[in-house]
Amino acid sequence: MKVLLNSWMREIDRGAIAQRGISAITLMENAAVACCDYFTAVFPSNRYPACLVLSGKGNNGGDGLAIARLLLERGYNVRALLLARPNDLGHEARTNYDRLREAGAEPGPVSSAAALRKALDACDAGETFLVDAVFGTGLDKPVSAGLFAEAFHAVNRSSIPVAAVDIPSGLGEGFAPDAGVHVRARVTAALHALKWVHLNPDGSPDCGRIRVVDIGIPRDLEDGDEYFIRMTEPADFKALLARRPRAAHKGEFGHALVVAGSAEKPGAGILASYAVLRGGAGLCTAAVPPQNRDLSVLAHPEVMTLPFKKPEEISARLDEFSCVLAGPGMGESPDTLRTVAMLLQKAKSPLVLDADAINVLDGQAPLLRGRGQRPLVLTPHPGEFARLTGRTVRDVQQDRLNLAREFALQQGAYLVLKGHHTLTVSPQGRVWVNQTGNPGMATAGSGDVLGGLIAGLVAQHYPRHAMEIILAAAVFLHGYAGDLAAREVGEAGLTAGDIIRFIPKSILKINGFHSPFLAP
Repeated sequence: MKVLLNSWMREIDRGAIAQRGISAITLMENAAVACCDYFTAVFPSNRYPACLVLSGKGNNGGDGLAIARLLLERGYNVRALLLARPNDLGHEARTNYDRLREAGAEPGPVSSAAALRKALDACDAGETFLVDAVFGTGLDKPVSAGLFAEAFHAVNRSSIPVAAVDIPSGLGEGFAPDAGVHVRARVTAALHALKWVHLNPDGSPDCGRIRVVDIGIPRDLEDGDEYFIRMTEPADFKALLARRPRAAHKGEFGHALVVAGSAEKPGAGILASYAVLRGGAGLCTAAVPPQNRDLSVLAHPEVMTLPFKKPEEISARLDEFSCVLAGPGMGESPDTLRTVAMLLQKAKSPLVLDADAINVLDGQAPLLRGRGQRPLVLTPHPGEFARLTGRTVRDVQQDRLNLAREFALQQGAYLVLKGHHTLTVSPQGRVWVNQTGNPGMATAGSGDVLGGLIAGLVAQHYPRHAMEIILAAAVFLHGYAGDLAAREVGEAGLTAGDIIRFIPKSILKINGFHSPFLAP
């Protein structure tokens, strides 16, 4: 499933018209029908008999005017308000304005916030929903003052639930939600595809429940490499989960080395190492400080250990492993930096750096460039990525897409930028957006589990499968395991151990996954 920038959506829309002969008015009618189908399912007329439709002057407003006519035909008591002058409407929007008038509903121009507040006050909030069709993908700056800002404030202060057409008005992909005023929706109908603005910088809470609706644009128009953002789906990595041969043995499924843990934080390495095996790797060895060896063996005897005091003790055995993970719980000491520098230089198999292995690289970015063609994966959370790139956390959160791509392209590395809708970025700039996970996974050790799951899948499947697919799959399964765990134990008490426990079930139940962004 592609995720589109606003400019891409406009290109694809134009392509449907110019290349496929689908008229703009037909696309608008299709969008209106699809939105009506979704909105009426959420707000049935026996519960919400009235609807207030708020439209702007552009195509989004035209969609709203068409929706008002269709809701009228479906038996709703519809009142349409126009935050524009009729003479300022675009061609298709004007056509739907005239059609609505012919259907018996005169759209009322709104020239002041007071007039809108009066209209909102006249509604029975328990029996009315509002369709927001003011702005679509064309908004390039925040709404901070004037009629629109006052109108959005009025809508938000009312208790009337909102159904947004494509994007809640006031949200934009080039600025943070708190940069201006925007409508807060209960549900959003994303026309044709998810847009980046729905997801970043975490605009999704203000979109409510997002549903992608089909408006008749052929899917092959979005197949070009220039549209480089994709939402990970199980179909993307089904080859990784194929049934194993009956005569298989553990040596066929990779051997991962986990360099993790310290005297102060032994648990991180224990969690990561066990996640390697839960993800299906045939073998896992944990390189640990000598004082942690017994703890590791007692916790999970399936994991082998390599006690070490100096990096050279690991270096001598690196050729045994099909993937190396380093960082969880190691601490930010000079010894950690020496170990990471050695791994960057000498590990021939894919190297995954997480947590403290990333933190010690603050100011040491040139070390990353020595990997050549040997795959390097970094898995920072926003704070770690901010330190690594010399940015602030706010910078990272507000411009995750561009900063993540810039880093991956410059360093020739794979980047897994963790957070809500974790991003997986390839050295070629392709971006995979995750759709699984829940707030309960914001718990100690969750990232260590992800690092181990990544190492386990890489150890098994690289180089037979593309690295970016393996990484996107690991992120997806990690989140799905957390979702399955939350269904059993709830979000508040969810632990990293619960996530590990549900990794096998996330694989077993993968065919039962249904995207929250698609119709059931």
